[in-house]
Amino acid sequence: MGRPTGIKRLALAAAGAPLAAALTMVMLAGPAAAAPQPAALELQASSHVYSTLIAGLHVRKTPTTAAPVLAILGPAGTKVSVDCWARGSSVFGDRIWYLITAPHTGFVAGFYLSTGRDPAAGIPSCTAGHVFETLIARLHVRRAPTTVAPVLAVLGPFGTKVTVKCWAPGSSVFGDKIWYLIVTPHTGFVAGFYLSTGRDPAAGIHRC
Repeated sequence: MGRPTGIKRLALAAAGAPLAAALTMVMLAGPAAAAPQPAALELQASSHVYSTLIAGLHVRKTPTTAAPVLAILGPAGTKVSVDCWARGSSVFGDRIWYLITAPHTGFVAGFYLSTGRDPAAGIPSCTAGHVFETLIARLHVRRAPTTVAPVLAVLGPFGTKVTVKCWAPGSSVFGDKIWYLIVTPHTGFVAGFYLSTGRDPAAGIHRC
C-alpha cells in the first residue's frame, strides 16, 4: 500500500482520525509513535564527505557565528557529510557555510573543512531545494528524523512553505516513515506525513 497522498493526510489530520491518532497529531507525533532512532545519520556513500581542519568545530542552527550551537564535532579529521552550502557570516574572510547531515545536522563554517575552495565544486546551494507546504499548523522541526528528537523550531500556520534538501527514514507517523531535512525557514527534520509532497519519498529528492 502506498504512502498517503497530501489530500489523505490532510483529511486524516483534520478529521476522522481515531482518538489515538488524534492525540498523536496534537503532539506532532509524540514519543508513543515509534521507538527512538539514532540521533545522527550515518555517512552516505553518495554524500560529499570532507574532514574538519580543527578540533571541536561547532555545528550551528544557521550559517552564522551568532547562531545557537547544536553540536560540537570531535578531533581534527572528523568526517562530515555535506549536503549544500549557504552564505553566512565571515570566518577569516570566508562567508561560505555548509549544511552537514552527519555525524550531526546543522551548519559549519567552510573555512574549517577540507573542501579546498568554497563553495566546493559539485555541492548545490541550499536555496535551490524543493519547496513544499505544511499540512498542519505548528509543525515541529526536530534535530533528527524521530518523534523523540529535540525540537529545534516550530513552524507557522497551515500552508507554511519549507525548502526540502533530502529525505531520511525515521520513526513512523501514521505509517509514513519518511522524514525531510528542511533548510528554510528553519533547519532540521520534519515528518513527511505533514508535507504536501503527494508521496514519500518525493520524486527528485535524494536520500540524506
